[in-house]
Amino acid sequence: MQLNRIFLLFIFLFPFFLAPLSFTDENKTNLKNLQGTKVAAHRGGKALFPENTLYAYQKAVAQWHNCLLEGDIQLTADNVAILMHDTTVDRTTNGQGSVKEKTLSELKTLDAGYKFTTDGGQTFPLRGKGITVPTLDEVLEAFPDHTFLFEVKPSTENISPIVEPIIKRNMQDKVYLASVHPIVIDRIRKDYPQIKTCFTISDSFAFLSALRSENWGNYTPPAQMLAINEKMENSFNITSDEIKKIKEKGIQILVFTVNNPENIKKLVSSEVNWILTDYPDRVAQLENEQNDTKNSL
Repeated sequence: MQLNRIFLLFIFLFPFFLAPLSFTDENKTNLKNLQGTKVAAHRGGKALFPENTLYAYQKAVAQWHNCLLEGDIQLTADNVAILMHDTTVDRTTNGQGSVKEKTLSELKTLDAGYKFTTDGGQTFPLRGKGITVPTLDEVLEAFPDHTFLFEVKPSTENISPIVEPIIKRNMQDKVYLASVHPIVIDRIRKDYPQIKTCFTISDSFAFLSALRSENWGNYTPPAQMLAINEKMENSFNITSDEIKKIKEKGIQILVFTVNNPENIKKLVSSEVNWILTDYPDRVAQLENEQNDTKNSL
């Protein structure tokens, strides 16, 4: 999920609210992960599996049982929500052309594993294996007990094809929606207030003002997830006390998209809820190593 930094790194627009930082405790107390850092599979773990496919999610769930599954939503010509990152099918399938100009039946004829390779294009091991472009509803039906984060890619007010499958599957408490287009999130919140959303640029001023003031207790967050680009750590410092304050409001904290093992290791030791990565195996391995170290003490 290449969420637009203007949207999710809204913090950079308001540096006067923030002190210089990494995920540290200004009181120098021993950091403990309040809820446990969890694997969040970016597009299902796109470095390991063909992105945004049922195949990828099945593989991720089989290996990391409680992981968050992330993906991207596009709309077809016949108004069906499907999972695909790009506006065209060219990069990930054996087809060509715009997603919004194709019907679901046309998209279902494509091979969604056709372009997947782990060796730079020398081999394509999943061609012809029956991997198709999934609908949002198919994904939710297959994983009713999992937490999801979906980025709504198009700027559209036609949100019913996106929201109705979530309601149909009674997964309002398990699915978070994000978009770089505030109009999309605003419409979802207005028409479907039971659906969980991520913070947008429009939410940022009030959020940051309240967080760094005495008004935090009276602040009512408009969203349930804060998605933060990992590069934020290079410029700003969020203390563990502030993370606790955010989480006490029921807000999940997700850091994206983290692939470097050293950066993953830092976040595993922090209090964030989710680490979004193309390599879920790296996060899981570092979590296991940390747990082994704790158990040996």
